[in-house]
Amino acid sequence: MTLEGDTHRLIIEMERFCAYQERSSFEIKTKLHRKGATEAQVERVLTHLISSNFLNEDRFVEAFVQGKSRIKQWGAQRIKSGLIAHHIPEAVINRALSSLSKTESHAHLRRWIEKKESNLKHEAEGPKKRAKIIRFLLSKGFSLDEILKEV
Repeated sequence: MTLEGDTHRLIIEMERFCAYQERSSFEIKTKLHRKGATEAQVERVLTHLISSNFLNEDRFVEAFVQGKSRIKQWGAQRIKSGLIAHHIPEAVINRALSSLSKTESHAHLRRWIEKKESNLKHEAEGPKKRAKIIRFLLSKGFSLDEILKEV
């Protein structure tokens, strides 16, 4: 197949890939490189996806933040780490995180605490149990300040 034909095939595949759910440019580049695309093909595909509105970084960030907050109930730190892994600029991340509801985040934190405490109900109260709860909450992406106010 010709280089032009391969590029067209990649565009069609990536349009389907983007239509399924919001994607980041990093995800598209990674998938294209795995398929053996050249750098020129990657740039052509990305340009096409952006101009056709299949790929929109702001839309991706908004969907990522809302999904991870509401569905996975992650804290801001873990969401930020996920966005950094997608090579999203710091300014865009901070803007998106500022839109998170503090009351919703606090409710998620309380739910995680209750869940972890119920899992540790047979363990004696003390510093070991408290440390396990704190470590668990840190892994869910909550800041130490938030956690210490609640635990």
